[in-house]
Amino acid sequence: MNQYVFFCQPNNCDQFTYLIKESPSYLAEKEALLEQGLIIEGDVIVADCAETAIEKFRQINLNAIEDYIQHDPTVGFTSFMVEMYRSLRRRLGAK
Repeated sequence: MNQYVFFCQPNNCDQFTYLIKESPSYLAEKEALLEQGLIIEGDVIVADCAETAIEKFRQINLNAIEDYIQHDPTVGFTSFMVEMYRSLRRRLGAK
C-alpha cells in the first residue's frame, strides 16, 4: 500500500497531480509543486494503486461539494428560485 498526496490549484481540483509519499524524490518534487503555486489537497490517501487513489480522491471531492450544497443556504435559496421559475414556465405553457 502506498500513500498518495494530491496537489491542485487553489479552488480548482478538476486538474490535479499526485506524488507517492514513499518515493525517494518526494520532498524535492513536493517543493517544486508548491513553488508552482499548487496546494496539497486533503489528507494522504492510502491505496494499492494510483487508479484506486485517484478514485478515492475524486469521491472525497464530490462528497465535499455535495455537503457544501446541502448546507449552504445561498445555494438552497438559488435552487429554490430556479425551480420556482421552471414551475411557473411549465404552468404558463412556456418552454
